[in-house]
Amino acid sequence: MSARRGLRIASGLGLAVTAATGLAQPGAAADMARIAGGAYPIGSDRAGADAAPAHAVTLAPFLIDRFEVTNAAFAEFLNSLEVAVLNDAPATAVHPEDVRGADAMRLFEEAPGAHHKPLIGLDDEQARIALAAGRFVAAPGYANHPVAEATWYGAQAFCAWRGARLPSEAEWEAAARGPEGRSYPWGEGPPTAERAWFGHRSGATAAVGTHPAGATPEGVHDLAGSLAEWTSSLYRPYPYDPVDGREDPEVEGERVTRGGDYVFDVAPEQLTGFFRSGFSRAPASGHRHIGFRCARSADPG
Repeated sequence: MSARRGLRIASGLGLAVTAATGLAQPGAAADMARIAGGAYPIGSDRAGADAAPAHAVTLAPFLIDRFEVTNAAFAEFLNSLEVAVLNDAPATAVHPEDVRGADAMRLFEEAPGAHHKPLIGLDDEQARIALAAGRFVAAPGYANHPVAEATWYGAQAFCAWRGARLPSEAEWEAAARGPEGRSYPWGEGPPTAERAWFGHRSGATAAVGTHPAGATPEGVHDLAGSLAEWTSSLYRPYPYDPVDGREDPEVEGERVTRGGDYVFDVAPEQLTGFFRSGFSRAPASGHRHIGFRCARSADPG
C-alpha cells in the first residue's frame, strides 16, 4: 500500500484535501513521443552566459509529452484529491454549497515534517481553473489550453500522479534540439506565427497543438513559445552534470524553466532550444507564463 500525503487549500473556506500520490491514475494518460538515447548537444556559446559552454550529454531513451499539460488534465488531477472541511472539530465531508469560488485559494501539500508546498495558485484570474458544483473545472473555452500557475511542486505532483516525472532540462533540450543540435524545435528558420505562439499579451494563451508547423520531427509540440515549462533540474551553471545534485528533488533552490513563452516582449533568441534565462524559477511560486509537460524513462529497445 502506498503512503498517503496530506494536502490542504489555504483559503477562507478552510478546505483540506488528501490524496495518494505517486500512482498512475485511469483517465490521465497522455500521448508521449519517444526520444532516442545517445549523445545530444546541450547549451550554446553564442547565447547568454548561462547557456555556455556548449557541450554534449549522453542520455538514456525517454518519453516526453507531445503537448503541454492542459487545464482540463490538471483539473482532473485536483478532482482526484479527497476534499474535507478543516475545523477545530474532526474533518467532515465538503458539500458543493460550501464551495463558492477559487478566490485567494492555493493548494498545499502537507507532508509529515515538511514545509507546506503549494501546488497551484488559483487566486490569479489567469489560472483558468475554477470550482463549480464542488468540482474543479477548466474555465469555459480553456479546457485544452496549457495550465498556468502550477508551481514546480504542483507539476511534480501531477506527473507522479500520472506515473511519470518532470523532464530534466537536458532531456527537455534534447527533445527540442535533437541530436543535430538545431536552434529551434522545427529547425533553423526564424520563429513565425505558424510555428509558435509568441508576442501576445499576458493571459492570451492558445490551445495546445495548434501550431503543428513548429513541432519537432518526433511530433513534440509547443516547445517554443506558448508557456515556459518547468523541468526537474536545479538552476546551476553548465556543463550539465546529472550527478552533481542538481537532480535531487529534495534540495531547495530555483528550478529551471525552459522554452520561452508567449508574452509580448519575447525575442526570437528566447525561443531557441538552448535558452534558459526565463521567468521566476522559485519552486513554490506559480506564474501565469509557466506550464509544464511530463516525461518518463523508456525501455532501451
